[in-house]
Amino acid sequence: MSGLARSPQEALILGMAVLGLLALVAAGLLRWLRAGRVWTDLLVPASFLVAYWLAYNKVPSFPPVGAVNKIFFVAVIGTALGVLVEAAGRGGLGRALVLAQPIASAAYIGTARLPDALLEVAAAALWGLLVMYGLSRGTGQSEDESGTRRATLLGIACAGFAPIALLGASSSSFQLSLLFAAAIAAIVAANISNPNFGFRSASLLGGAGGMIAAAQTVTLITRKTDMLALAVLTLVFVTPFVVDPILRRVRATNKVVQLAAFVGMCLLSVGASVATVIARYGSSFPV
Repeated sequence: MSGLARSPQEALILGMAVLGLLALVAAGLLRWLRAGRVWTDLLVPASFLVAYWLAYNKVPSFPPVGAVNKIFFVAVIGTALGVLVEAAGRGGLGRALVLAQPIASAAYIGTARLPDALLEVAAAALWGLLVMYGLSRGTGQSEDESGTRRATLLGIACAGFAPIALLGASSSSFQLSLLFAAAIAAIVAANISNPNFGFRSASLLGGAGGMIAAAQTVTLITRKTDMLALAVLTLVFVTPFVVDPILRRVRATNKVVQLAAFVGMCLLSVGASVATVIARYGSSFPV
């Protein structure tokens, strides 16, 4: 993309547009073919892997050297495990893996800093566990609605993490976050009210798990993350537990209204996180 753009900003925007279009076409094709949830569940992790390739301009060799290269394989292994779990119909195992993965990825990413930074690695693992719990447990009633809400939540969180990653001296993670968010937006747009859309084990372990690993890398390796802004952003994963009781109380049954309320509540946390960054760094924020 950099060869077609005149600046890094143009390259990023072009990459977001191209990846968003590819995700939209892939999602639309699967919907037209009425593909099952096992196939649509691959849209999110596949988009993450393409976003990684666009952000880092490479597919790392195996075994990976360095935390950044490990992110790719966390996503690949997570996707493979998710597919196997869904194919075997082992929902209980899938739920266990979803909660165990952030702990394993924190230890894997932070290996070079162990045992000296044991508390930091443990904190990164706990943060990832809380994020994954909020993402996997807070859902709507029907599975298709649940899937689009999960994907929406992940996409908004990725966009909110982008300025935190940039502030943490990781421009590549900044690009990865925005590229992935653009792809998720396209996937959600193509699958609103699609009963065959799945955001299940592969999406959680491969897509969300890969993004959690990227955030853990910024936190543990660059060690320049604004922890206050990250804590505020993490509140976005509480949204499902807050929105549903409110909607039931006001008896809002229209799906468009429900989704709009959900997105609005998510954006409150993201806006508060961005406001925290601006208030703390102002004109010194890297652009």
